[in-house]
Amino acid sequence: MLYGHQAGTIVRLRRSLATLFDDNARQNRATRYFNAALAFLIIVSVGAVILESVEPIRARHPRLFIYIEHIATAIFVLEYALRVWTAVDLHKGPVPHPLRDRLRYITSFFGLIDLISILPAALGLLGAGDFRVLRLVRLLRMLKLTRHSTVFAMIWNVLREEAHAIGALVFILFLTVTISGALMYMIEGEEQATLFTSIPVCMWWAIETLTTVGYGDMIPATAAGRILGGAVIIVGIVTLALFSGLITVSFIDQLRLRRDRPNVKTTSTEIEIVQIDAGGATCPHCGGTLRHGEV
Repeated sequence: MLYGHQAGTIVRLRRSLATLFDDNARQNRATRYFNAALAFLIIVSVGAVILESVEPIRARHPRLFIYIEHIATAIFVLEYALRVWTAVDLHKGPVPHPLRDRLRYITSFFGLIDLISILPAALGLLGAGDFRVLRLVRLLRMLKLTRHSTVFAMIWNVLREEAHAIGALVFILFLTVTISGALMYMIEGEEQATLFTSIPVCMWWAIETLTTVGYGDMIPATAAGRILGGAVIIVGIVTLALFSGLITVSFIDQLRLRRDRPNVKTTSTEIEIVQIDAGGATCPHCGGTLRHGEV
């Protein structure tokens, strides 16, 4: 059992740490330094994974990569534990619920990314000896950098706003791939039995043709096959042009909305007012005068 003074100290410590992990709160000097240090550690860790794959470098500095991995893993484990512990102070509801709020963070997108960053150590303890698997998991730490990236936030908003239109375009592409793959199998199946062996293989040709990649591993030989290939190329160019135009316009709209917003970030419970006299106050965002009792 903790005495009241000790419990209060722990709660104050948890709340002060929570300000470092609140992505929606205003950035102060401490949070900026913390985020910069964490980003630097992620870049060093991922860079070590990349350089470790080069045999001469790994043979020359074997212990250096081990030290970097152990230090990075220990810091990521501590960060993850603190984020789980302080998640109760980042709740959105009117009443905090320790277990529910912490489970909400653990199962969230960034919670899963933070968990991935410590998986190499867990896999090592469980006996996963495949070095390539551990290296792949460690490279996924780059996803942690998306937490504070405004670009990724805008891209997510674009995908969310245009989900129906994007879904329609993806359906058109899937339909084109399926139909053109089946037709190409019917046309070239007998002429080039060693290449166009099945509908799934022809669907791979359709994907290459739609995206205008054209690896050259599968080329129709008949006149009907080439006509079909030309039609698929045209459909692919038009569909991809529509897709890129849709994303571009929506992204420009998100940029415009971001520029129109005030440059001050506040939380739902934080409103700063500078008192100028007993009868009113000044709003720090628009500069207007607030009467007594207005918020």
